[in-house]
Amino acid sequence: MLISKISPSFRVNNFNFGAQRQNQRVSFLMPYDTVSFTGKVQEDKKPELKEKTIYIFLGAPASGKGTQAKKLAKELGIAHISTGDLLREEVKNQTEVGLEAQKYMDAGELVPTNVFKAILVKRIAQDDCKNGFILDGFPRSEEQAVMVDELNKKENAKIKVIKLSVDEDKLVDRMRSRALIENRTDDTPEKLKTRIANYNAVRDILINYYGDKVVDIDGNQDIEGVESQITKTVQEDLK
Repeated sequence: MLISKISPSFRVNNFNFGAQRQNQRVSFLMPYDTVSFTGKVQEDKKPELKEKTIYIFLGAPASGKGTQAKKLAKELGIAHISTGDLLREEVKNQTEVGLEAQKYMDAGELVPTNVFKAILVKRIAQDDCKNGFILDGFPRSEEQAVMVDELNKKENAKIKVIKLSVDEDKLVDRMRSRALIENRTDDTPEKLKTRIANYNAVRDILINYYGDKVVDIDGNQDIEGVESQITKTVQEDLK
C-alpha cells in the first residue's frame, strides 16, 4: 500500500510501524484477525425469466429477425433455434430424419410438419432449453403453430410472439443490398416482392392464431433501436 506524508511511526491494532521517508511503499504482515473486509463484490447477472418462455420471432426476409433473435437469446441465456439450420444439419449428417426430409426437398415439396416436429422434440430436450428458447422464423403455418402448442403442453411454457414490422420499400432495399453482398443475381425486384407477399400471407394467419400474444416492434429503425424496443417488452417477463 502507498502511504503519502507518513509520520515517523504509527500503530495498527497495537502493532508499531516505523517509516523513513514520505511516499514510501510499506509492506508488513499482521495476524489474519487484525483486518476485516465487510464490502460485497457485485457480479453482473444475466436476466432471469419468471417462467419458462417460448419467444417466436416473426418477420419478413431482411426484417432483422435473425439478428435480434440471436441477441435476445444471448442476453437471456436461452437457446436460439432456427429450424432451417436444424433441418440442414440433419440432412448433412444423413440422419433418419434428415433422409426423410431430403426426399421432400429433392422433389421440390414442402417438408411436412411431422418432420419438423421430430427435429424440434430432439432439440428442445437439450439443457439450454430448460428455461425457454427462441424459435426463429417458425412456425410458418397454422398447422405448425398447433404442433408447437402440442409440444408445449408438456413444457407448459408461456408463448410470446415478437413481430418485426418493416416497410416494404425498406425490405426491398435491404434484400437488394444483401443480394449484392452475397452475389445473388437471381434476386430480382419481382422475386423479392413475391417473397414479401408470401410472408405477409403467413404473417396474417399467425397473427390471427396467436392474438394478444403478439407484440408489434417497429423494425424500420437501426439494430440498436429495434433491440431497445425488444428489451423493453421483455422486461415484464423477468424476475
